[in-house]
Amino acid sequence: MKKFKLKSILAIFFTTIISTSVYAAGENHTQFKSNVPKVTEDMMKADFWIKNAKDKDKIIMDKASIEKYNKELEKKTPEVVDLKNYKEVFNKEELTKLIKDLSSPSSSPRYDKDGKLITEFYYNKLNENLNLESLKEENQVKYGITVRRTLMKTYPTHELLFKEGDDYEFDRLMETAVYPLEPIVILNTSKDKKWYFAQMYNYLAWIPAEDVAITSKDELFKYIDTKDFLVATGKRAFTVYNPLDSNLSEIKFDMGVRIPLASQKEIGDEVYGQNTTGNYVVKLPIRDDSGKMVLKYALIPRSEDVNIGYLPYTKETILNQAFKFLGERYGWGGMFNGRDCSSFIMDIYRSVGINLPRNTGEQGRKDPGKSYDMPKEMTLEQRQKLFDDMNPGAAMYMPGHAMLYLGKYNGEHYMIHDFSGFYNKEKDGSYKYYKSRQVMVTPVTIGSEDNGKTYLEDLYLGKEFILDK
Repeated sequence: MKKFKLKSILAIFFTTIISTSVYAAGENHTQFKSNVPKVTEDMMKADFWIKNAKDKDKIIMDKASIEKYNKELEKKTPEVVDLKNYKEVFNKEELTKLIKDLSSPSSSPRYDKDGKLITEFYYNKLNENLNLESLKEENQVKYGITVRRTLMKTYPTHELLFKEGDDYEFDRLMETAVYPLEPIVILNTSKDKKWYFAQMYNYLAWIPAEDVAITSKDELFKYIDTKDFLVATGKRAFTVYNPLDSNLSEIKFDMGVRIPLASQKEIGDEVYGQNTTGNYVVKLPIRDDSGKMVLKYALIPRSEDVNIGYLPYTKETILNQAFKFLGERYGWGGMFNGRDCSSFIMDIYRSVGINLPRNTGEQGRKDPGKSYDMPKEMTLEQRQKLFDDMNPGAAMYMPGHAMLYLGKYNGEHYMIHDFSGFYNKEKDGSYKYYKSRQVMVTPVTIGSEDNGKTYLEDLYLGKEFILDK
């Protein structure tokens, strides 16, 4: 008996030592390694930059001001439209021009996924599916809503086309990702009936018909304008798994998606066999057998990163939202279930209720907002000084790229952005290219070209999304 007790005590003793050693090693474990100059591990956290910002919790614009800002944006930005007041009838000439302005063969060589050069015959087949011959002299629009995350394309096809050398990352027919519960106006249907030529609030392109539920204008906006709603405030939020209806099971909502809540009188004890306690009960659109919208109840766990209503528009909110994407893979136009540089900015601001244009060139126009102009002739010293006046959370633009300003630390200005790569100066004086392909923190002085030119030198505008003063 004594021998047994001694063995047991020794076993417990050595197990405790081993466990404690493993725990201690885990606490002290460091895996940070970076080829990004002037970036430390503590800079990878939102709190670092929030604490570094002045007036971090001050409201920048309240709800009424944000609504006014969105209206100003619609007036001054042709690409952002008010779907409630969208044109309801197009003549044949107008609609033909809209489609052809988007869906036209590239002037540069394009290759399929197998590396084969695309020919005129291929484009002719795509053009045939545009269904232009079916257009009438007067064409009434229809209304719909997306039921899942989907995409918009240059042509009505799921096929991918590439430039030589980018044979998996940059589909040149990809226009943009589209999130669930996005209202759209449908202008035309492809010849194969599988695609709609459609307008969302900031984009016009082809969308798969199977991802859209058709409804009337009145029913669409009655649903969309529900007074009480959730906002997906995490990188992604999901409905619970539903074993009885796959249309409602683990539906993914990207940051900024507005999700109508059921009213208290609509909520029962359970939804599809699951108790509603511990969840939010939401109303989601699905497609019935005829493709029309039907609303059904679904559950979103209260543990998901969601908020009742939009988040307050503060520096703290914007910085915190940005860092939820840190490390996410870059996705051209929304490929790879991700986002690109301009949708990174757009999704952050959607979570506070601000509707931005989709593309960098449109976002980077001066109006509306407070602009910090950086003309080409501006010196580096002048640019650095300009940053001292810019607030953390401001967007920054260079040709083809958008970034979010983080603030100044130890004399260096920093940004977080979703980008392809950068150049570092090597010991021999040459510049080596490093891939990023993700959301990452960098100084604004990081290399943009192999001649030593920096992002700072390429910038043409900083912009705070506030009402003009």
